[in-house]
Amino acid sequence: MKRILSLVVALMLVLACCCAGAEEAVWTPVEAPAVRNSMDEAECLAVQAAILEKGTLLYSGKTNQGYYPADITWLTGASPEDAVALVWACDDVTHGGWGVLGLSVNNKQEDIAAVSDQPDKERLMVISVGELAARGGVSAPADVKQFALGAWNGGRIAGLYFLNADVAAEMQAHLALVAESEKIIHTYDGDLSNENAIPAAQRVYAYLQQIWGSYCLTGQMESTWMSSPDYEMDFVEKHTGELPAIRGLDFMHNDFQGVVDRSIQWWEKGGIPHICWHTGSDFASGYNESKAHNLNWEAALTPGTSEYAKLLADMDRAVPYLQQLEDAGVPVLWRPFHELDGGWFWWSKGGSESFVKLWQLMYSRYTDYWGLDNLIWLLGYSGNGGNMAAWYPGDDYVDLIGADSYSPGANGRLYQEVESIAAEGMPIVFHECGSIPTEAQMESANAPWLMFMVWHTTYLTDGKSNTPASLKEIYQSDYFITLDELPSFN
Repeated sequence: MKRILSLVVALMLVLACCCAGAEEAVWTPVEAPAVRNSMDEAECLAVQAAILEKGTLLYSGKTNQGYYPADITWLTGASPEDAVALVWACDDVTHGGWGVLGLSVNNKQEDIAAVSDQPDKERLMVISVGELAARGGVSAPADVKQFALGAWNGGRIAGLYFLNADVAAEMQAHLALVAESEKIIHTYDGDLSNENAIPAAQRVYAYLQQIWGSYCLTGQMESTWMSSPDYEMDFVEKHTGELPAIRGLDFMHNDFQGVVDRSIQWWEKGGIPHICWHTGSDFASGYNESKAHNLNWEAALTPGTSEYAKLLADMDRAVPYLQQLEDAGVPVLWRPFHELDGGWFWWSKGGSESFVKLWQLMYSRYTDYWGLDNLIWLLGYSGNGGNMAAWYPGDDYVDLIGADSYSPGANGRLYQEVESIAAEGMPIVFHECGSIPTEAQMESANAPWLMFMVWHTTYLTDGKSNTPASLKEIYQSDYFITLDELPSFN
């Protein structure tokens, strides 16, 4: 009996040791520093509600129910320093990023969009009466003839309030304190986030910083299903006599080795490879899955769960191939989880807080655990705009920041939005576009993008987004740097 008990105890000790070993074997990322010193949300909302109670509730409605008053004497008799406060949300989360309300003054309408991050969350907008009058094209509130607030696409007016000047000033002071607390804590010093970056990556990054604001790098995304993987590069060269400085590649559909081989060839040719990854949450699929998949976010981001272990194992699929590039001395502009705030890819479906943890997880996994030191991390927003700061993972995890848009021109508003959250001195890139903005357009819009990258096939070749003549003008301009104009980074 004693022997049996001894065996049982021994077995329990072995199991305990195994369990302890298993617990120790669970890898966790390096603890991330605070990105911002946010105020407590409940406290902020309580203060906001107390101030709104001092105002006059004009209207609150159901989903897609607008406010169309016949009597607007509350507005026409107000002073310019008075204000309206709008609390609104979008009850149809599939319309995150879309216009859900329409503010109309003297029949001049402006859309109010639900941001992609938690569109159903109630948000506050305060507009002075003087500003409302200006939006209606008049100088005095008494000259306003029409005011309305439409709602559609799931838009809901939770509360429209009139605030006299004193209450409006109190609300603006509160919002200023909130905005100050939510500012990103920047620690960027001009160096790559990875202090162990290979020399070639450091040289490329130093060059990018050097030219930003004075020149713009040419870039072209490849496709791999046309007549040749060089289909787009051949087209550019045929019509311009030049090749782009940056070649865009994609690990989509597990094209790992093909991307590695073409990246090495491009680097040896003198260019810079730029890799993104359309994939599902299994990290082993393509475009359709990148939009259809999702995660159990809480479980997937909790160390020790099976979902967490699977996420790490799946994420690691790219590691051997990125390691091949490092072994070959090839730095990469690495743009995972692009259009991060768009709401259409799985990596943004968990909201900004989950996305930040996902980005930090991949960064730490690839950099701290696997020692991938050839990656220049590019944080790529969508063209939606709005509340970008909530999605920012911190200066310790970002080297380049940018956005994409398929609207023609320099997209100055989008540039300024990115600039407002970027660390001072961190280069800003236009990582996808349909048509190439000209130097004059970028100068006029005050949007000196460091690079552009035209999307593949139709956007390059349809003769509409970019004509052969416009391509030639861009590629032969002194302002736009082509492959042959890059310095040697070796």
